[in-house]
Amino acid sequence: MRRCGILSIFVIFIMLFVQSSFAEQKGVIVGEKLVFSLAWTNVLEAGTAIMEVAGEEVFFGHDVYHTITISKSSPAFSSFFYVYDRIDCYFDKETFASLKYEKHLREGNYKNDAVIYYDPDRQIAVREEKILKTLPNTMDVLTAFYYLRTLDFEPGDVIHINHSDGKRSKEIDVKILKREKVTVPAGTFNCIKIEPILKETEGIFRQEGRLWFWLTDDERHMPVLMKSSIVIGDITAKLVSYTTGG
Repeated sequence: MRRCGILSIFVIFIMLFVQSSFAEQKGVIVGEKLVFSLAWTNVLEAGTAIMEVAGEEVFFGHDVYHTITISKSSPAFSSFFYVYDRIDCYFDKETFASLKYEKHLREGNYKNDAVIYYDPDRQIAVREEKILKTLPNTMDVLTAFYYLRTLDFEPGDVIHINHSDGKRSKEIDVKILKREKVTVPAGTFNCIKIEPILKETEGIFRQEGRLWFWLTDDERHMPVLMKSSIVIGDITAKLVSYTTGG
């Protein structure tokens, strides 16, 4: 069974077309750091997850953002299911097209290390020396999440994403559901609830599960809450602290 990482899914999502000035103001700010607590069945502390915009770089001639996502299990949760995942993403600052996706997953007895290179001009992805044809402006799962945060959307909208994990290329849909007020350790926020439609999802978030996110209903679209029903039980992620960056 393929895997994607315990919180790498905290990010499945989205793209259309966006200007770089708009993206920098809303979705991607260097220095932003989001820290989440993870709970299993809403009772047991499962661990923590960190999403960080680490910096700007030049990669294969493209000006890119570099983001880091780390999720790790708590000591109690590790006693029966150990998790330490790290994923680094590099994507074009203007188009959000992925350039590189590197993952190192440790989940129970499972281990997976992979590096995927994307060439948006030739519309291909390369993984383990295998070349896959991709759709226009393809993104990896985490880059798509940052892209989602740059978009304007309303309840009832459905957003379509071109995504590739280096093994297959496909379109993912995200439903914009409704507005709700949410309270988490980081505070109380007016949010928009969304649901990605999971198809052939890897890891513990397999396709039989459902997943919901609550993003702040402002220009930041900051994620504050995630709930999912997955194969090992219900997982909840709540925002504990955040650094806005800039």
